[in-house]
Amino acid sequence: MQIQIEIIQHFFPEFSPHTLHRLQQLCVLVCEKNKVVNLISRKNIDQIIEAHLLPSLAILKKFSFTERTMILDVGTGGGFPGIPLAIATPHAHFTLVDSIGKKIRAVEEFVTALELKNVTCIIDRAENLKKKYDYITGRAVANIVDFRRLVEPLRKPNGKILYLTGGDIMPENNMEIIDLFTLCPQLYCKTKKLLVIYPPTA
Repeated sequence: MQIQIEIIQHFFPEFSPHTLHRLQQLCVLVCEKNKVVNLISRKNIDQIIEAHLLPSLAILKKFSFTERTMILDVGTGGGFPGIPLAIATPHAHFTLVDSIGKKIRAVEEFVTALELKNVTCIIDRAENLKKKYDYITGRAVANIVDFRRLVEPLRKPNGKILYLTGGDIMPENNMEIIDLFTLCPQLYCKTKKLLVIYPPTA
């Protein structure tokens, strides 16, 4: 499968050739593995960059991670948004968790093949985790109310929840709703949103 990396380079000209190559490799690995393990929707597998990679990377248009940043990707599935973010920010540390063993084993294969040293993979349910994180990411895991309730105990006092979703969203307290199209303007993202849930205000 031919993966056109130019579209990523267009929106993220700051990415090094090495980063772009790794992102391209990830797309190839996911597409191949998806033939035997259902990691992402097969109906848009040919749009993996537009439907999966760019929405994940769009987070970096709004937030930056330092070498001390700890990110938890809940219900990581095929590794989105966790692995693209880990490739683009190798100085931050990412924990990818999913309760479905075959998905995490596939993600572990990707991490090994891409030689990512900043990623830890865990087969478990998020509610069983004990650590707290600076950012908690998720994508189409559950409705935002349930997801927020699930991960709230896992974020640090100043931590943020970053959730990728589509459809109409009812605003909640401390929530910012960002159209992905404004962060990464290309066709597929027009219906997608990044929900940012900030810490409760005093």
